[in-house]
Amino acid sequence: MSTRTLSLLEAVREALAEEMARDPRVVLLGEDIGLLGGVFRATDGLLDRFGPERVIDTPMAETAIAGIAMGLAMRGLRPVAEIQFADFMHSAMDHIVGEAAKLRYRTGGDWTAPMVVRTAYGGGFRGGPYHSQSIEAFYSHVPGLKVLAPSFPDDAKGMLTAAIRDLDPVLFLEHKRTYRAITGPVPEGEHVVDDGRLRVARAGDALTIVGWGMMLHEALAAAEELAAEGVEAEVLDLRWLLPLDREGLLDSLRRTGRLLVVHEDTLTMGLGAELCALAAEAGVLRAPPVRVAMPDIGGIPVADRMEDAAIPDRRQVVAAARRLLEKSPSPTGRVGVGEAYDPTIPEAASVVEVRMGEAHLEAVLAAVAEACRAVPQCNATFTWDEIRLHDQVSVDLDLGPLSPARGGGTFTLVDYGPAGSLLGLPAVRPGQTATLRVGAVREGRAYLALSVDHRAVDGADAGRFLATLKGRLEA
Repeated sequence: MSTRTLSLLEAVREALAEEMARDPRVVLLGEDIGLLGGVFRATDGLLDRFGPERVIDTPMAETAIAGIAMGLAMRGLRPVAEIQFADFMHSAMDHIVGEAAKLRYRTGGDWTAPMVVRTAYGGGFRGGPYHSQSIEAFYSHVPGLKVLAPSFPDDAKGMLTAAIRDLDPVLFLEHKRTYRAITGPVPEGEHVVDDGRLRVARAGDALTIVGWGMMLHEALAAAEELAAEGVEAEVLDLRWLLPLDREGLLDSLRRTGRLLVVHEDTLTMGLGAELCALAAEAGVLRAPPVRVAMPDIGGIPVADRMEDAAIPDRRQVVAAARRLLEKSPSPTGRVGVGEAYDPTIPEAASVVEVRMGEAHLEAVLAAVAEACRAVPQCNATFTWDEIRLHDQVSVDLDLGPLSPARGGGTFTLVDYGPAGSLLGLPAVRPGQTATLRVGAVREGRAYLALSVDHRAVDGADAGRFLATLKGRLEA
């Protein structure tokens, strides 16, 4: 199939024109879509080609636009309604959510509403708080409605074509920054993308980054930067926000075990929360999921620099990916400095009293190394696939807040020193299976407290470790 390079905006216009030529039932309605060709020129030239009965300029009345579109759909036409900016969609919500999305259900399938509502969403266009909203979370909550958000021109054409032919209502979201900035090959002639599946925009195995619209392109740029560091991120273009391609997402996560979602909508109750919940419920993650989103503010700021600061970008995605990888066990079991606690580790602790005398730190380190070699389960990394025993022993030191921890080891020694407390239970570090705390020496004695990841180390192993350590220190 031959292709041409089109912008995303040109692909939208081509889909509208081809479907109008193919099916006389397809009509367009919206503010300024006729003579002006739409504020973004998505319908430019269509009035001259198809006439005012099929390209209808409406008053500035979003409620009426949605209501008329539903009526036309119920009378056998295929209306494509344009809401000029997504910010104005909410006044039309009753017709879209309360009526169109529920029509098939409440009539037992006797009636449907084959209508498309197109709208431009997203910030970065210097539109201020009234022309910059991302609205996907509101409408992705609505059973009976499909919500589509293409990121590439070929999808813009293929998915819009499929939406026009759909028997049920479709909300078609077009990020305004992608209109002219994003170009790519688009098939000539009929092109339909209706499989409902996400798109693997970049393959990788270190982590999964999910985005859509302009944020998908920020994610791809971040993945390029990560690749220069030797980290291959898989980038998923969600495309179908409702219904979600759950299996496509889980298939990626089963391979990477790590999820980072980036969206331009605000953080709280955003679509990213649903994706994180889906992954958590499926039990496929090896680290807590991470979201990069706009902060919970009332709208896009008017000032350019403040708008740029509010909208997520590739730098934030790269930083979040690095944090996510530090929190997760790597193939070598090594983790970043300062990751002191992972709430997902089921811990158990054992304590033994030891005659320490004036044992120096070097003697304690040598005893710990001997105990690790004697009980290799305490010198290991737990993953959901295996318990990986390490050939070498590398002991990290965490001597308290006044002394920075040394990271990258296979075992951690905590709080050794005469100024410490007598007894305390340490936390197991991510990527390790055991941590030892040496209490302060008082009258030649000290308490050794060993915390273990109970998935990898049982009570007998912990007892053997402490017995070996005690024997070496008291010898």
